[in-house]
Amino acid sequence: MIYITGDTHGDIDYKKLLVLKDKNVSFDDYLIICGDAGICWSIDCLEYRLSLYRDIGCTIIFVDGNHENFEMINEFPLVEYKGAVMHQIDEHIFHVMRGEIMTLENKTFLCIGGAVSIDKMYRIPHISWWKEEEITFHDIDNALNNLEKVNNKVDYVITHCCDTITVTNSFYFRRDICTDQLNFVDKVVEYKHWYFGHYHFDRKISEKKTCLYNEIVCISENM
Repeated sequence: MIYITGDTHGDIDYKKLLVLKDKNVSFDDYLIICGDAGICWSIDCLEYRLSLYRDIGCTIIFVDGNHENFEMINEFPLVEYKGAVMHQIDEHIFHVMRGEIMTLENKTFLCIGGAVSIDKMYRIPHISWWKEEEITFHDIDNALNNLEKVNNKVDYVITHCCDTITVTNSFYFRRDICTDQLNFVDKVVEYKHWYFGHYHFDRKISEKKTCLYNEIVCISENM
């Protein structure tokens, strides 16, 4: 089975995942976190947070959010897993790179992490904020190159923030460089559904877009 949820912020919003243990998940099941996983935050808490996520008992794949220690993430080895380039954080925990397309249970997922921290003025560079949080043109080029290989068609889109039209019309937040970078998705990509986090809401925006925070959705093998 494939499960998808929003931000977990290390051990802060982690407890919502405990329901998966009741479902008797195995490492053949997948949990996708739509950014701000917060597993890699500081060396002091890394092993503790890894132990929490290991204990869930399924394979975890996350796109990066804005609240991640990118310097730490980038120290982990790059591997090819499920058709995508990822950092392998632990035996069953992976960070999928921006613009990669992974295949799980014969379903394809375009993955693009990144977002702008609205609180970065209160954060400390290299301690609680990293400039790598922003989506770059290189990230989008990687996505477009990978999409070309699949005729611009995937089953699902997984991001942390969302596109500018969705952000301004549905959440009444200001646009930023990252929401603008994601405007290409609706223009270029044919997809069934787009899941994202970041905004700390559980809300179905439309028939094709859902914001996740505490909710965990399950994609069955028949979908």
